[in-house]
Formats: sequence, C-alpha cells, structure tokens
Amino acid sequence: MIYLPDKTNQHNFLKTCCSIKDKLGFDITIRAYQVEDYPRLIDMYDRFEPKRIAMGLPHSDKKLRDNWIDSIVKSFFNTVAIYQNNIIGHAAIDILRNKSSPEYMIFLDQDFRNRGIGTSQTMIIKKICEELGCKQIWVAITCHSILGIKVFKKSGFKFTGPIGPEREMVLKLKPKSKI
Repeated sequence: MIYLPDKTNQHNFLKTCCSIKDKLGFDITIRAYQVEDYPRLIDMYDRFEPKRIAMGLPHSDKKLRDNWIDSIVKSFFNTVAIYQNNIIGHAAIDILRNKSSPEYMIFLDQDFRNRGIGTSQTMIIKKICEELGCKQIWVAITCHSILGIKVFKKSGFKFTGPIGPEREMVLKLKPKSKI
C-alpha cells in the first residue's frame, strides 16, 4: 500500500519516482513511501546522527522519535531513498493539510550526505507539488545546517523573513493545475 494524498493522482506520483546514480556511482531508488517500509524507516532514524540536528529533530528519545515518525507518515506525503534494501533518506511534504504552501522536510543517513540524493529527492517533491498546483514549498532550517542550505539553494529555495539561528526558506513553484 502506498500513502498518496489523492487516488486520482496515484499514476503521476509513481511516474516521478526513479532510480538515480549518486555522486559515487551507487544506484539509489527514490519512490513513494509504502507501509511495508515502516520498520526500515524506524531503523534509519535509529541510526541517524547527529540526533536533534534540524529544529530538534529527529528526537534523541526513541519513544518521542517513533511517535514523530508515526505522525509524519500518517499526515504527510512521504518518499524514501533506498540503497541495497536499506532506507537511507526520507522526505516528507505536508500536501495533505496544506496544498497551497506545504511544509517540506528531508533527512539523509549521515553516510549518504553530499552525494546528490537530497537534491534528487527535493526535485521529485518539487515536481509532485507543481502537478498538484502548489504555489510554493517552505522549509524551516537552522543556520548551521550548511549541507541542508546548500541542497535547498541548489533546488531554488530562497531565504525569507528575519535573520536568526532558525530560518525559513521558500521555493516558488509554477503550478500545473489549480487548487
């Protein structure tokens, strides 16, 4: 079973999922999250370091972390990046509650950062949001997340709002449909 926000768009979502080669030449599959992925997603976040890197997420406490993951997979549209049957990346977009300007988040296993995977996942999410008619995507990011900022800038995100330790970045979209 695949969690999709609208069954009528299921075909389009599945078409946007793909296989890529990362900067080291490894084959990575990026696709929609499936219920069967749950144990491997939990495992990715259990291995994830450093904990609490992005706005206090993922939680260092296992119970809080698992509750947070449960909430995200139930209320966001999720994609996973897979290498050798292990989930090494997770991206989520809040298009189920806010189609006009959804929140976006992405987390990559520390051994797979700076290899083009985050950029690829972000571009897939961008395409999905454009097909749904979203006007923009936004992320909350800490200023010390240099790799995250690099991925978002490369994907077209721009800083908005006041300068501080936590910032918001927005990606304006060209919607293909109206909400």
